[in-house]
Amino acid sequence: MQLCLVRHAIAVERSSAYIDDRARPLTPEGRKRMAEAAVGLKKLFPAHEIFSSPLLRARQTAEILSDAYGLKVNLLDGLGNGDHFAALSGCRSVRDAAILVGHEPWMSELLSLLLTGNATEVGSVFKKGAAACVSLEGEIAPGGAVLEWMAQPAMLRRLG
Repeated sequence: MQLCLVRHAIAVERSSAYIDDRARPLTPEGRKRMAEAAVGLKKLFPAHEIFSSPLLRARQTAEILSDAYGLKVNLLDGLGNGDHFAALSGCRSVRDAAILVGHEPWMSELLSLLLTGNATEVGSVFKKGAAACVSLEGEIAPGGAVLEWMAQPAMLRRLG
């Protein structure tokens, strides 16, 4: 099985206009770039399911991926609050390949947890719109994954 971790696309900056950080949307440029990156990601990763943080910017990113893949989006609270074990538990039904859309620093921590069993062991750079693919044999478990590739958003856009 494979999981593709994706950081949300470019969102509006934190400001007093968005008292609730969960409500910050993607920028028009963020939407455009993510749509281009989604075409490239689809060439690299054959997803069968999409899971997303419930925060608006992640949901909007997942919806762009949903349009590219023709899949529905499933919300997982663990992807929006850094509860990695809840996020992994929510993905237990995955059989082939799924995309998980979330936020930094949690996507880097989740990648490290999947690879080593420790959320702080491996440092990574997830730019907005970046993706990392891991493969797992059997159950989704901490320390049981192998990193297949990591792609920053410019590379995904070029592939598209």
